[in-house]
Amino acid sequence: MDMYSIWFPQGNDVVVQVRFGPEITDDTGLGAEFIYKDSRYTLDTDPSTLTYESDVYPDDSNPGGFMSQFSIPASDNGVSGAFWYRVDVINSALGQRRTVDGACGTLLVEAV
Repeated sequence: MDMYSIWFPQGNDVVVQVRFGPEITDDTGLGAEFIYKDSRYTLDTDPSTLTYESDVYPDDSNPGGFMSQFSIPASDNGVSGAFWYRVDVINSALGQRRTVDGACGTLLVEAV
């Protein structure tokens, strides 16, 4: 699995757009989660872990593709430092969860 670092400016609202590859052919019953936590070893159930939800919907800029969008409020980016993020696609009807290829890694919150 590829991993990518992303950065957020400290104390600012951030919108994260995730475009999915060809592995998603139909958005029926799919949702996505952006998981923001202290490190990759922090449990998803830890009280400090933040989870943002989004629908999976057609990507107008990429015919046949799908995407999700997550709004991260400034209040959740108040501390600068290195954190961890991951994006999962969830099919609640089938009880399946899968981390999106290339959608996990270091999340840097930088003072601006």
